[in-house]
Amino acid sequence: MEKKNRKYFPIFVDLMDRKIVVVGAGTIAKRRIRALVDFTEHLYVIAPEVNPELRDLDAAGRLTIIRRKYEKGDICSASFVIAATNDNRLNQEIYADCKEAGIPVNVCNDRTRCDFYFPVLAYDDTIVAGVSSAGHDAAGSKRVANQIREMLRETEKTAEPAECKEHLGNQPNCDMDPDESFKTEIVQKTCRKVRIFTDGAARGNPDGPGGYGVILQYTDAAGELHEREFSQGYVKTTNNRMELMAAIVGLEALNRPCEIELYSDSQYLIKAFNEHWLDSWIKKNWMRNKTDPVKNVDLWKRLLSAAGPHRITWNWVKGHDGHPENERCDQLATGAADGEGLIEDIVQAI
Repeated sequence: MEKKNRKYFPIFVDLMDRKIVVVGAGTIAKRRIRALVDFTEHLYVIAPEVNPELRDLDAAGRLTIIRRKYEKGDICSASFVIAATNDNRLNQEIYADCKEAGIPVNVCNDRTRCDFYFPVLAYDDTIVAGVSSAGHDAAGSKRVANQIREMLRETEKTAEPAECKEHLGNQPNCDMDPDESFKTEIVQKTCRKVRIFTDGAARGNPDGPGGYGVILQYTDAAGELHEREFSQGYVKTTNNRMELMAAIVGLEALNRPCEIELYSDSQYLIKAFNEHWLDSWIKKNWMRNKTDPVKNVDLWKRLLSAAGPHRITWNWVKGHDGHPENERCDQLATGAADGEGLIEDIVQAI
């Protein structure tokens, strides 16, 4: 049968302990990497230049970047290889090397040289679905995958929610006590919808003063907006620690479960949750890889504890782009860093 008329059988493979090599870091390569990063702990990206998104994933221990041109030995011991460079001759060279080594390969710009095809993925914590047209109808595959994603979202919405109980854990442990009247309004009902805006700042990062700024908002049954601000400065800290502290303070101001939209311009914070960096770190006992420990573990653990009782959507906003609450949080954070009453940022032993 001609290859163009073949049907491809879907097989779900455990890639977690398998080495996957992606050569290239362009648009197509990034799509492949995004699809793979949640499914393997041994993802290698080979390219002379990579964008900040991939560097963030490397910093989080989600993949390993090798910043140079491809060499034949790069595919040694790989289970699968993706050739996704913008150089057709190099892609063909990678294809030939893989065929010689007996390694399944996908050449992104040539479906006639693909031992396997990438599906469009739709998945949640328990279900993984893949849709593929073997390179014939990409738009159709995306359309069907989007329908499946919508089905998964609807299933989550209609699932019976867990009983909403008062948070009986530790009382709020902020460096600056939140206003008690605001806390009283917040806890009048459980599962109140709350918006939290956060930002952190550091001068001379990582060896200078810093601060955080937080805004909490909710609208009561009468349609009245309630808002409260928090900020604190530190003698010596880092920008990332202040980003985490801002989120911690906002969450620790609530002592009953809430449905929260949290907004931050820190990709370090938002991607840790949305791209499951934390899941990987915890699984590896707070190691990025075999030799590099995760930084700020004390604050990550405190943040996870603060987030536990709530349903949180983690939203990234572009900093210094006119977002009113983000701009205000930046003013609070920088004002605290430049102001008086700075306190010590004590890294807690874990």
